[in-house]
Amino acid sequence: MLHALLRTFLLCSVLVSGLAQALQLSATRLWPSPDYTRITLESTKPVTHKFFMLSNPERLVVDLEGVEPGPALDALAGQLSAADPYISAIRVGINRPGVMRVVLDLKTTIKPSVFQLQPLEPYGHRLVVDIYPDQAASMPPGQLAGQPANPSDVAAVEPARPKPAVPQYVRLITVAIDAGHGGEDPGALGANGSREKDITLALAKKLKQKIDAQENMRAVLVRDGDYFVPLGQRVVKARGAKADLFLSIHADAFIKPEARGSSVFALSENGATSVAARWLAKKENDADLVGG
Repeated sequence: MLHALLRTFLLCSVLVSGLAQALQLSATRLWPSPDYTRITLESTKPVTHKFFMLSNPERLVVDLEGVEPGPALDALAGQLSAADPYISAIRVGINRPGVMRVVLDLKTTIKPSVFQLQPLEPYGHRLVVDIYPDQAASMPPGQLAGQPANPSDVAAVEPARPKPAVPQYVRLITVAIDAGHGGEDPGALGANGSREKDITLALAKKLKQKIDAQENMRAVLVRDGDYFVPLGQRVVKARGAKADLFLSIHADAFIKPEARGSSVFALSENGATSVAARWLAKKENDADLVGG
């Protein structure tokens, strides 16, 4: 009898311990972009997970172990836009005790990338699900937002301009404008709630208008909306556009509101040449961890 009671007590202890270890996600976010769709599942500790694909119809299944239902998971499906090129619906439910299942109903075949990110202010642990097209999308890799599929098509999409008598330029000078941060990565935050990613995008669009107004120049945007582009991919996009100049725009915050002015850093073939340049390089590399 004593042994039976002891076994019952131990079983109850295990069950209570399992319940205590279950966690709710603290936030879920969905970021569509021209190149891929990103889903971020944020929590206070790493989430053990498994994922696999199903066909006929196409689905991506992500099992979250030790996660219980909660408002953050419930809100995920509502973030999906009907215009998303890859996901048609998101379903969330309990697969078995202690395991939440997230099912992405897909519009086409995809290549998923699922990985974890360590905490980095202001975010906690994040499980990231990136949805890439299985085949080359209509926009080739490295192409910039709003850029025609074929550079020779530029003249076809631009309004006709009167040909100047002089000078006759051999070719257009292409400037790739990189609006810093975006999507999951807000950048610096202002005292009144302004976000660096919004300011840089607005500046990039205005600068593009100025450059496009020049007879021998054109500008292309690395991103034209609120989504994250990894740092390496920003360079790939600029090279894909055969840019003559890559210009990255940032807007830092400071503790003193009277601070004014600007700073310009140019690429050195020998690496960072000053303490400020090394600090800036580290800051922007760390931003890649925020956005994934």
